[in-house]
Amino acid sequence: MRLTGLAASCLFGHLVAASSCGGDPRGPAERAEPPVEPVLRAADFADPQGGQRFDGEVKFAGGATIGARQITPADPRAGEAIKVRFTAAGIGAGARLRVGLRAPQIAGLQEARGQTSVPRGPIDDPRDRFVELAGPVEDAEVELPLASPWHASHAVIVAELVGDVAVAGPRRADGVAILAVVRVAGEPMQVTAPRAGAIAVDGVLDEPVWTAQAGVPLTLSLDGEPDPSATAPAQAGSLGSLAPEHGTRVAFAWDDAHLYAAADVPDDDLWTEYAQQDDPLYKQEAFELFVAATNEGRRYLEYQVSARGVTFDARFPRYRAGDEAWDSRWRTAVQAKGTVNAGRDRDRGFVVEVAIPWDELCAETELACPPRAGMQLRVNAFRLERVGRKRAVGLSLSPTRAPDFHAWDNAAVLRLE
Repeated sequence: MRLTGLAASCLFGHLVAASSCGGDPRGPAERAEPPVEPVLRAADFADPQGGQRFDGEVKFAGGATIGARQITPADPRAGEAIKVRFTAAGIGAGARLRVGLRAPQIAGLQEARGQTSVPRGPIDDPRDRFVELAGPVEDAEVELPLASPWHASHAVIVAELVGDVAVAGPRRADGVAILAVVRVAGEPMQVTAPRAGAIAVDGVLDEPVWTAQAGVPLTLSLDGEPDPSATAPAQAGSLGSLAPEHGTRVAFAWDDAHLYAAADVPDDDLWTEYAQQDDPLYKQEAFELFVAATNEGRRYLEYQVSARGVTFDARFPRYRAGDEAWDSRWRTAVQAKGTVNAGRDRDRGFVVEVAIPWDELCAETELACPPRAGMQLRVNAFRLERVGRKRAVGLSLSPTRAPDFHAWDNAAVLRLE
């Protein structure tokens, strides 16, 4: 089967088309690259574990080549190793070949000297996995473990011959070879909620259950790629006290009476014009929480709160068939780290703390009370941001894989500890 879909629509625009970087003095005919499909083609092949074969020879400027590649398994999962087998020629003693695994959007970024409109974003990514082979290299096999969690629908296998560049075959414009694009089996985010002691819902996350965890980072809601505004991982610290560059984070807890959620939401311009209960907070900026028993899209609850402390709640007997007149008995508290709607100052964000009664959750969804350790729910958390009060950015706990916050197929699995 030919490699289509992702390769043509959202990957090879960066990987193959040199003209996408701008500033190229050549004419259209000279800039034209060979069509994608004849260059990188996947075909089924016999393998005891199941897998794929990728054709399309890669040629380097120095004369080295990489031939057909065999990838197993065919549909790897997060945390599973991808085995890459390939043949090579002309990679002699002293050469260094780096074979790696990258997420599609990161693999598509490239650095090009002398050009001004280079795609922006992080070049290094914590999901990257690389193995370096010392020459001579002829028949080779490497294992590249997928990171966990892994939200991207595909993984890209790349090869870099140190001191050389790929000049023919599937490649990026900067000379990095593309050996394969592998579909990854999708899995929802797995999250835990520890049992809590006494919690005062006041927006101050000083209880042990919160200070003991840094929270789970929210990622881009559609595909799970990292939040571009989160430039530093939270390796230490506790929820509510992290710097803004650690991004939006959420955590859960529970006791016999309530399911608790807390979020640390960095924002340098706290803004919301809505001031009344059940105003459409989702049209501007808000934190949202969806809760259900299953991912079937029926009998679920939606909760929203803004930096101003205004709330919205609704119950959904069926997918998107909402009852906005319904009023929850949940409790919320917001601590604004800045001034809402000031505009000219620089804020730091806001902290949200909520408590949802279990008897409400069990009455309005298919959850069965009393809550107990080992019980699982399906949830999703969202952060809605308007950059410059205009451009909408959505972050989520588990990516929806569809342009719809009510999409339940990939909602996170929350397990009570």
